[in-house]
Amino acid sequence: MIQNESEESSKVSESSDGNRKMHRVLNWQVEIETIAGPMLASDTRESWLARAARRASITFRQCKALYYGETADPKHSVASGVIEAAELARREAREMASRFEKLAGSLNANSEIADRYSDDVVALVQAANRLRGVDRA
Repeated sequence: MIQNESEESSKVSESSDGNRKMHRVLNWQVEIETIAGPMLASDTRESWLARAARRASITFRQCKALYYGETADPKHSVASGVIEAAELARREAREMASRFEKLAGSLNANSEIADRYSDDVVALVQAANRLRGVDRA
């Protein structure tokens, strides 16, 4: 259930003193999907959201409200928890993708092993590509 790209945008607002401010607008649903990771066969939607809430150090209710768009402007501590957890998930995905690519390269370097494990090499490269998709979120 991980999305490939975050739908992040910016909007400009004008404060009471006439100054313009740029605000970062996040797609909270994409951020939570990134944190929770793929939905496992044993997961329910609630257990999946609860996993994201634990990883972001927020309550289940806060996570659910963000995910379903019940709130678009969470308090700072909630937003920080979600943003930090999503950044951690992306960093871990980049690291794992690099490991998969190195392993695939090592297997591919030896022609005897490459022939024997060609399906595994392809699977590792595909997994790395999917993880890189998470990285772009």
